Amino acid sequence: MHEWGLTRRLLKLIEDEAQARCLTRVSRVRLETGALNADECEALRFNFATAARGTVAEDAVLDIVAVPVKALCPGCLREVTITGHEQACPHCQGQALTPLHGDSVRITELVAS
Repeated sequence: MHEWGLTRRLLKLIEDEAQARCLTRVSRVRLETGALNADECEALRFNFATAARGTVAEDAVLDIVAVPVKALCPGCLREVTITGHEQACPHCQGQALTPLHGDSVRITELVAS
């Protein structure tokens, strides 16, 4: 259910932006999200077509770009790039890495037609 709510909020942002720019149709939406959100993004992609019906984004292509996530290792206090939740620190092999960002989804581009 969380993904459905995220999809609805995403479409509200798209509709608000389209209205502010006098757009009648959005043909492509590009999102940027942290690489740790892969499962959530698949659900978002699945829900998008259904949720977009009757909106300016109906039939829009949804592009989701995964970006690396930075995390802090409490063992050696280094900032590292991670691609998975269970990844160890490459410097000290510490396991309790704390993501610093990468759990958000951000609209980076709307293409109107």
